[in-house]
Amino acid sequence: MKSIILFTKTSAIKKHWNDALFNVYNRINIDNTQKLINHLKINTKQTIIMIDEQSVSEIKELLQELKEMPYTEVLLFNALPEVHHASTMLGDNVKGYENAFLHKVNLLKMLKSVENGNRWLFADLTHYIINKFIQNSATKEPDFIPLLTEKEKDIAFMIADGLSNKEIAQAEKIALSTVKGHIHNIFEKAGVSDRVSLALKFK
Repeated sequence: MKSIILFTKTSAIKKHWNDALFNVYNRINIDNTQKLINHLKINTKQTIIMIDEQSVSEIKELLQELKEMPYTEVLLFNALPEVHHASTMLGDNVKGYENAFLHKVNLLKMLKSVENGNRWLFADLTHYIINKFIQNSATKEPDFIPLLTEKEKDIAFMIADGLSNKEIAQAEKIALSTVKGHIHNIFEKAGVSDRVSLALKFK
């Protein structure tokens, strides 16, 4: 069973995380930044660290220290995630940002995605990054486009333009569940697992 470090001083978050990961991961609970650094200096194997941002007084300094440890992969959590702030936290070893009380099913999906080398960002943050940091309109047709159906092509271009699932459903006049099915197929054919990676293929 793989080990994961849980860093939080909030008892409710600690309980939520431990309950969600029970029987899936060996959990190491740490609530002191110096203890965390000392632990990581001794244990240098590849490690995922889940950090409750509100439990760290100097989060940027901690992230800088962890950046010097290339074997660490950081997932940041906040009980009230905010898109602009969250976007400033994303760095080389920060692989995800989410709500601290993310549902167990999605938390496990997040961890699996990161273990597979991908990033995981909450939906509003994904849309913000696509719209702010990636040009607002698709500029090229990626290699995977011929693999898509006409409907999938339309949806892929909408994702590249930063539209949410709800906006796509309204534009295409289809159910939200249908949009999710199309997006699953698009990701599979494009060889990506998230919207930002798909949008980058159009630039």
